[in-house]
Amino acid sequence: MGIVERRERLKIQVRSDIVKTAKDIAREDGWTAVSIRKIADVIEYSPPILYEYFDSKDKLLEAVRMEGFDHLQSEFIKIKGHFSNPQKQLVEVAQSIWNFSVENPEIFQVMFNLEGAYCDSKKAFSQAMSIKGNPVWEMIAGLRPKSAEGVTKTYYEWWCLTFGFISITMITQPRSAFEHAEPIYMEGVRRFIRSIM
Repeated sequence: MGIVERRERLKIQVRSDIVKTAKDIAREDGWTAVSIRKIADVIEYSPPILYEYFDSKDKLLEAVRMEGFDHLQSEFIKIKGHFSNPQKQLVEVAQSIWNFSVENPEIFQVMFNLEGAYCDSKKAFSQAMSIKGNPVWEMIAGLRPKSAEGVTKTYYEWWCLTFGFISITMITQPRSAFEHAEPIYMEGVRRFIRSIM
């Protein structure tokens, strides 16, 4: 391996370490505790080196937000390929969103500016919510094949229901209440799906 390849691999590793450390700190102490200086202390680099990778906390949060949306998008694509029934696909999508939020609350917080994880960038939202080639839009279209305008409206209602329910639950309920909220969420999802068929 040449010097250039080694340097590139090191850059990728340091960037990954920065993001992972930020998420670890946030999981333990919340996003308000995350700072470039604190991350630098943990990974034993000087803050100026970290600023070469992320010139602000906002850029770091944007990377975490993109990671969350990218992960969910890949899950949705898998679900679409695994199940042929659009109704079943949407139920599985809803469940995967719930599971992701429970297993990765610190990432979900950044995705939706919760719990002190404010990120000004809207880039991830515009990419994640775009209807072009979006597997969730296509699943909804499978239930409403003759109404493109209706599909798009339903698509946005879907996100309000799924992401909205989880966000409100995160903000208003203790973590111990999540297992009781899950069946309520999933029943709401099933009712919504029945209403658009």
